Amino acid sequence: MPPPVAGVAIDWQERGGDLSSLACAAMLDADDSSVHAVVALGPPTVRRRAAALGADPIARVPIPFGTPHATANAFRKVVHHCGVRFDACVAWSAFAARVARLTGFGPSRSDFAPLLEADPHRPDSETSRLELLKGQNERRDELAALATRVFRAAHAPAALPTSLVQPPSEGEAVTVALLADPAASGASTLAWRGAVLAAAASAPVRLLLPAGCAGSRRVGRLPGADTLTLEIDPDPLPQRLAKVHAVLATYGPASHEHASPGLVAYALSLGLPVVADVARLNEASSGIDLAKHPNLHTLHAPVPIEVARALLDALDGAPTAAEV
Repeated sequence: MPPPVAGVAIDWQERGGDLSSLACAAMLDADDSSVHAVVALGPPTVRRRAAALGADPIARVPIPFGTPHATANAFRKVVHHCGVRFDACVAWSAFAARVARLTGFGPSRSDFAPLLEADPHRPDSETSRLELLKGQNERRDELAALATRVFRAAHAPAALPTSLVQPPSEGEAVTVALLADPAASGASTLAWRGAVLAAAASAPVRLLLPAGCAGSRRVGRLPGADTLTLEIDPDPLPQRLAKVHAVLATYGPASHEHASPGLVAYALSLGLPVVADVARLNEASSGIDLAKHPNLHTLHAPVPIEVARALLDALDGAPTAAEV
């Protein structure tokens, strides 16, 4: 999926992006018994980004007008051009799954192959496993084994080897990233204000916003602060998180304005302290239990003072990725 234009809301159920590419790469790394063909959905930059993250697509399908119906027409041409009978189709996001169903994958009579939806942002193995196995009794064991490999990858996306950041020395700026994937967040202003308060109460803060983050231009026009540096980071997710000492998964009033449970789990798996709203995570999660993770620092309300409090707690008490 492409980075959205500023101000366009993307519901978290439609997510794709870096985390989906990493999950696909994890499955490819773990499964050398099958032949896979990866197709990227989005503009050329999406294909290049997926390749850099290890998914290595053989083809790209544009998403005209951002609609699954128009995308399915182009995807169907790619499928026919391959000229082979696929055993299964794995969709790494809800949007990709909708496109695949409209193309002809799934349990219908005219299906190309069974469909398995494995969204690493919100993995739900039971629902998708039932759809994959429906009407496929003769290959049930083989497909069940595939489902197991796919969902193992969805729960533990591949972490590319990176040079992890060292803990800051006394008085040195600490680097904090706004967690968003795809790069859209209505919480950029909240992250900025919370980081300003945290910087005023501790060492200087360097705040990284992902490229394309909705509201980043508005934040860039906010009054400057001597103790806060704001940067737009174009790097993919693993490289971005390898630069930071803590992560802000700040929340807004709408579902698309916060990080997904899978994205928070990925940051935690790298050993990073994460500031997030546990209640919101529990509402959105169907397969990930994060409530008691020692590196998760609870945000009780989406207000700057709460962001600053939780961020200071995370920077003071939790280990950094360099210590894991």
